[in-house]
Amino acid sequence: MEYKEDLRIIRTRKLLSATLLDMMEECSIEKISVIDLCKRAMVNRATFYAHFEDKYHLLSFALEELKDSVYESFTKEVPAASPKELYRKLLFMAVEYLSDKHNHVARIVEYNRNEKVVHTLTDSLAQSIRYQLGKFKATHPSAVPSQMTAICYAGALVSLLIWLLDNPSVLADGKLETYLDALIEENIK
Repeated sequence: MEYKEDLRIIRTRKLLSATLLDMMEECSIEKISVIDLCKRAMVNRATFYAHFEDKYHLLSFALEELKDSVYESFTKEVPAASPKELYRKLLFMAVEYLSDKHNHVARIVEYNRNEKVVHTLTDSLAQSIRYQLGKFKATHPSAVPSQMTAICYAGALVSLLIWLLDNPSVLADGKLETYLDALIEENIK
């Protein structure tokens, strides 16, 4: 017999997760209390603790859902003739994705730079890059394992995106595309 989780449990966890992520768009996880979270979600504190040990346990759950969302965004079909062209397109997609102030993930990263959030974003982008690189396995073989390549590029990409969030004037000066093209040309063969 297959075990099915109660829909009320699923709904409550999703509600708490969504509420936490919404609140993280406004402030850091450290400033969010369980009491405020429960009030906003309209859930009793006892119900919260029936599902999660603390807000960090909920954060881990919420980040898994966020990770799926980021992965889905970056595994769409990206037409590219080579890995270099793929990196360029993914770089521009990521900058556009996280520089959009209406983007859920961008606002969360803006206020939450803790290890869990940054690791989740990096891991999700690395999985997406690895998926995209898999399309070039036959035509552009590499001596470097694809997971290693993907994690290196994802880490650099997340660091760049966080830097851009802290330096919005770079986005505003209209030269970002020129800088990124030069960066790719100088560093990716």
